Amino acid sequence: MVEQENIKEPDPIQEISEGEVEQWFESEDEESAETPASDKDVAQKASASQLRIVRSSMDLTLHSLRRSMRESSYIDMHPGYQRRHRWDAKKRSRLIESLILNIPIPPIFLFESDLNRYEVMDGSQRLEAITGYLDNGYKLSSLEFLTELNGNSFDEITPTMQRSLLRRTINAIVLLAETTSPEELDIDVRMVIFNRLNTGGVRLNPQELRNALYPSEFNLMLTRLSEWDVFRDTWGIPGYTPEEKEAVPKNVKSNALYKTMADCELVLRFFAIKETVANGRQGSLRRIMDASMKAHKGDPKGTVANLEQEYRCVLDSLFNLFDGHPFVLPQTKRPSRPAYDALMVASALIGVPPIAGRKAIIQSNFTAAANDKDKYEILVGRGNTVDAIKARVDLAKEILTK
Repeated sequence: MVEQENIKEPDPIQEISEGEVEQWFESEDEESAETPASDKDVAQKASASQLRIVRSSMDLTLHSLRRSMRESSYIDMHPGYQRRHRWDAKKRSRLIESLILNIPIPPIFLFESDLNRYEVMDGSQRLEAITGYLDNGYKLSSLEFLTELNGNSFDEITPTMQRSLLRRTINAIVLLAETTSPEELDIDVRMVIFNRLNTGGVRLNPQELRNALYPSEFNLMLTRLSEWDVFRDTWGIPGYTPEEKEAVPKNVKSNALYKTMADCELVLRFFAIKETVANGRQGSLRRIMDASMKAHKGDPKGTVANLEQEYRCVLDSLFNLFDGHPFVLPQTKRPSRPAYDALMVASALIGVPPIAGRKAIIQSNFTAAANDKDKYEILVGRGNTVDAIKARVDLAKEILTK
């Protein structure tokens, strides 16, 4: 009997830290050098882009709020506005306790997208906690003062307390923004307002903003691809299970890429950068990705399906070419985001068939580039400008075809 050869499994991918992800987001604002604008140009731009914010305020009883939330045509609580790190049971329960005790809570911010139709811009987790309790979605726990209510759902508290709670109010600040010439401005007014709102919580990062402002089939595709086993194995994110839709496992919830939606942004980068290289776009990477999300917002399901298939084909090919560890630099033993950008886009532009069957030489070329001082600088990229990204893609083409 022939003994089976012992094959050493590759070392597990080292997880990306939350601090590193924050640096990723911060680096996206770097732009290519451009001719400085004159004072007159700056003045004209400032004048043209002035925003007129119409603000009003209203108090909503919890009774009317529950009814409004059930009528999707009134207040839009699309799941896209939810952060991935949702409030835990203790925080939701303490909010309900504050309302029962008539302790003021921060206002919510709504954007009036149409007459009497609103989008939640800030406060979605408070609304989710309130409506979830009123709909018997959870039981109170870890209360500080009304400890006798621990373990009670809304239907289990006394009728008197139910009526009292339903009469409580939450203040809603309604914003309606207009620009002097919106058709001439490459600006999403909601993006400006949403990004500047900070009512004491953690400000949304760039991908959370895109997720909130551009709900679409394309956006849902980003999430699907981020849950794909090949993608998660590539980036060291714990594998997806169907239970994740209802309750995210702790090891997934604590992963920095998942928690910050940087996983979805990694998928978005492929499409945004490929379109930029192909069409010669300019601007900061953040603006390019914003524009890509906006441009794909109206894509029909058929178009999105084709884009998804392209991404799966490209990543699956590189995953196999690099034995399950693509984009991993020998110096760091972890996947490199710049190398990912370059190899993914280069593979898509060249086509998967021409690089199939070149595993050994591609691995050798990648290792050689990573160990060459000048090529390493291009491949890893200390800059995040469009010019630096294009140079990176050109080098990746050499790695794949040389």
